Amino acid sequence: MDDEAHRDWGRGEAAEPWSRGLWVPKRAMVLEMDGEEMRCAVKVARRGKADENYKATICYPARADGCTSCSTADELRDALLRLAVGAGLPESGASLLALPGATDNWSLPDDMWLNTLPNSRSVRSMVYSDVSGAVRAAVADESCSRRMLVTCKPPELNMEFDSYRVGTLLELTRQIAIDLAAAGVKTRVCVQGSMGAGVLAGMPRALSGVRKLLTMMDWEAMPGEANEGLLGTAQQVVPEGEEEVEGAVRFGAVGADQVSEDDEAFIVLAPQSMVGASIHEPLFEMCEAAGDRPVILVNPILKDRPSSSGVMGVRGRKDRIDFADSFQEVYHLRCLYTFSTLMFPILGMIRYSHASSPPGDLPLWILFGREEAVDSSSERYVPLGAFDSEPDSQTIGKMVPKQPKRY
Repeated sequence: MDDEAHRDWGRGEAAEPWSRGLWVPKRAMVLEMDGEEMRCAVKVARRGKADENYKATICYPARADGCTSCSTADELRDALLRLAVGAGLPESGASLLALPGATDNWSLPDDMWLNTLPNSRSVRSMVYSDVSGAVRAAVADESCSRRMLVTCKPPELNMEFDSYRVGTLLELTRQIAIDLAAAGVKTRVCVQGSMGAGVLAGMPRALSGVRKLLTMMDWEAMPGEANEGLLGTAQQVVPEGEEEVEGAVRFGAVGADQVSEDDEAFIVLAPQSMVGASIHEPLFEMCEAAGDRPVILVNPILKDRPSSSGVMGVRGRKDRIDFADSFQEVYHLRCLYTFSTLMFPILGMIRYSHASSPPGDLPLWILFGREEAVDSSSERYVPLGAFDSEPDSQTIGKMVPKQPKRY
């Protein structure tokens, strides 16, 4: 709590805002609250004096529209979250998420069992809908950067693990593209092609064949199906002499030459460099050609892969790092493990969604801890902390138990 917010009702004397530790609240209890402010009883420690009891009025911080009053439970929760997160109290922020009457747009379902592969259809559908909702909210939000980043890495989508399933990545991409098209956004789904030259020519193994699989998978876009015409003629045999027709969802590679005038958004699947070939140049050129249209990277790996040929060496590294940092995270879901190289056991999760963060300038990152029943018959994810940015590894290590708690 800020010193300026503390006022003794009896004496009407404000605390010095520049006291720098002379006036420190030790404990506070909410006495009353309404849509505009909270009234608290505060025990204060003053240097060189005995503890004193005060009453304080705390006004809610202004929202993006400048308003400070709250008319719904959601607005009240968001105002309290701003206070808690701004004061560096992640545990208090986590407890505020479950404020009675507020919308539950932050929790994770019970019994996800992400280590059981393949994941159940209901779990995969939940993840797909969660990611798609965040992307649609970001695309519709004009204040959001047009360079967007989606990090979704349960074991099935983590390319660093042998549990990676390309089918899950394709299903996720299909859901995002169909939902964007349903919102009237013409979307091009892009997979990088072969890169490099000579003996180093090729493409990352995780993306091998993905471009072809995109056109072969079931989009329900054939005549008489639910999404008829969605892909144009991409899945049809075009008679000789006739041109292919693109639908609301179209496919392409990575590069400036893949950008068409009527494209309205671009989804790029897991762009990554190879030894001897960098993805940064064609991806940068594509973003420049896209201009103010959304470019959405799904699980990119933009780190350098230096080689003896000098590709991705020291020269130009800062530019590549700056380019990678220019993408704004709109969705993040990542499992936490005992060690970074082991996928068992799952200790917790980090989640951020542009769709469920409070309106304005408070990105809400939630740190979850995983708990498991004594008989291992069920599991649940419990919020441990709420942050305004991704918590660092040291903070995570302090807050997440080394073994799942039992209940």
